[in-house]
Amino acid sequence: MVSITYTIHNDDIAQPQRVCQSVLTADEETRFLTDGVVVPGQRLDQGGVDELRDAVDRLGGGGFPQPAAAREDAEFAGQYLRDPHKQDPRILTAALVDFPLADTARCLVGPRVLLRNSNIRRTQPGTGDATIWHTDYRPHTTPAPRLPAAPTVITMLVYLDPATAVTGPLFVVPGSHARAQQPSHTHDDLPGQVALCLDPGQVVVMNAALWHRGGPNHSPDQGRRLVTLQLSSIYMSPFNFEPSLPSPAFQRLLEQARARRDEPLLELLGLGGVNPSSAGY
Repeated sequence: MVSITYTIHNDDIAQPQRVCQSVLTADEETRFLTDGVVVPGQRLDQGGVDELRDAVDRLGGGGFPQPAAAREDAEFAGQYLRDPHKQDPRILTAALVDFPLADTARCLVGPRVLLRNSNIRRTQPGTGDATIWHTDYRPHTTPAPRLPAAPTVITMLVYLDPATAVTGPLFVVPGSHARAQQPSHTHDDLPGQVALCLDPGQVVVMNAALWHRGGPNHSPDQGRRLVTLQLSSIYMSPFNFEPSLPSPAFQRLLEQARARRDEPLLELLGLGGVNPSSAGY
C-alpha cells in the first residue's frame, strides 16, 4: 500500500505532520491516474459492510428526516438520500476513517481533504431502475487555462450488495475523465465502455469527471445498496445540496473531534482547519 508523510508549511496548522496510508497499491494509483477509475484489491471487511448496511437500512427505511431527498425520475431512478453522514456518522467513520478512504484521497490530492457530499443509493429488485451516462464533476474548459484552475474531485463508491449483470453493474469509460465534452444523457452502450461487477465491500475509486452510469436492476429478489462519497481539496466548497440539520450523533462526533483537536477529521467535515483570518492558506 502507498504511504505518504506530508509536512504542511502553514503556521495556522496545529498538526503539520500528516502520515497518510492509502488502500491503493502503487500500481493501482498509476491505473487510477491513467484510466480515471480503479477497483482496489483491498476491501471493507464484513464488520464494516454490516455497519454500513445497518446505517443505510435505518435511514432508507424511514429514518431519514427529509424524504424529499429520495429521487425518482427516468434518468436517475431509485432512492437517493443526500448527506446521510450528517444523520448517521457511521456512513463517514466506517468508510473514510476506519477503512482509510479519506487517507486514500489525501495520498492523491494532498493532505487536507473535504467530504463535499455523501449519498445513499438503493435500487429495488425488479424495477429496472438505472442511471444515465453522467459525470459527478466537470471542470473542463476550452481553451484550458494557463495555470491549473480545476482541482480534482474523487468519487468513491462503496458497494454493500452484489452488482452483477442482473442487479446492475457499474458502466464506465476509462480515460473519459480527460475528455472535454460531457457524455450523451442516455442509457445506450458506448464505445470503450467497461462493465464492473462488484462484490459487497468492494470500492470503486474514480475521478469525478469520469463518464459512468449504473445498470438496471432486473433481479427478481436482490436489491442493490451503495454509499457514494465525494472528496476534494479542503479549499473547495461543499456541494450545494439542500442543508439538513445534523443529528445528535453527528454533533457528538464533532464535539469529540474538537475535544481531541483532530484537525484532519475537522477538515474532512468542513468544520475546521481553515483560519477565517487567513483563509487564503
